[in-house]
Amino acid sequence: MGDAIKILAIDIGGTHLRAVAIDEAGTILHRAIASAEPLRDGNPIAVLTEFIQRAQDAVGGELAGAAIGAPSILDSSRRGIVRSPNLPAFEGPGIADALEAACGIPVLLDHDATLQTRGEAEHGSAAGRDLVLGVYFGTGVGGAFIDHGRLMGGIYRMQLGHVPLRGDGRVGTGGGVDCVEAYASGAVLQALAVAHGVAVATLFSQPSEGGLAAALQTFVHDQALTMALAMTLTDPEIVVIGGGVTEMAGYPFDELVRQTNQCLSPVLGRGLRPIVRATLGPAAASWGALHLIRDALSRRQATPPTPLLSVTR
Repeated sequence: MGDAIKILAIDIGGTHLRAVAIDEAGTILHRAIASAEPLRDGNPIAVLTEFIQRAQDAVGGELAGAAIGAPSILDSSRRGIVRSPNLPAFEGPGIADALEAACGIPVLLDHDATLQTRGEAEHGSAAGRDLVLGVYFGTGVGGAFIDHGRLMGGIYRMQLGHVPLRGDGRVGTGGGVDCVEAYASGAVLQALAVAHGVAVATLFSQPSEGGLAAALQTFVHDQALTMALAMTLTDPEIVVIGGGVTEMAGYPFDELVRQTNQCLSPVLGRGLRPIVRATLGPAAASWGALHLIRDALSRRQATPPTPLLSVTR
């Protein structure tokens, strides 16, 4: 590759934008955080352009590229966004092209869960594995499956939070009825905390009884069903679990693993695939971005006539 490169990762969450610039050794060169509200109500291209340009200035204008992890469904070219329920103003074609034109550097789009899973497969708890399933329980539920560094399937692949789960008639954050997010997401915990008059941060760390205790047990079981479903469909070598829910104080991670294996069919074998915590935290997106940009630049050098970002799937 020649000279070491510096890249920017932008992680778009439900409430915040987080940007981290790193070099190839993982050294953090710049970090910034801002509200995601302007992406909902304002001009997302202008907001992200300012974010990228600020990072460029911070590292002396030496960024080799930027990768944006969005909680959205990307188009087949991975240059625009087809659907973004929480950030509808972010939808549209050619978003990456517009950002490249404004900022003068390569810009790539990736699904947020995919970018994190790339990072864990590159440098985290799944390093050295070829078939990596990542599942993230946060405000919503996200998933990604990396097969020898590549994503398999069409644009709606691994929309795990929108897979049907049970039949109680609950509505999920994206509007789907009886989808995974209606039963196994952080939004469910928020509702439980309000209903029982407790702080959401203490749901797993403080003793509970009666209806709340039963509801939390059901919640973890629904997460286990979700995990077993994703594992059955992808047959991974390793499963990486992340997201704010599983990082809550007192969260019963070992119980989640036990119940997930119990939910798997004995035909597939139980306890054969490691289920581990994500270890990189917010840094996962940065390592995933580095991998993505480095790969795209290498491919462009190998085949100069090919547009840079047509090969990032």
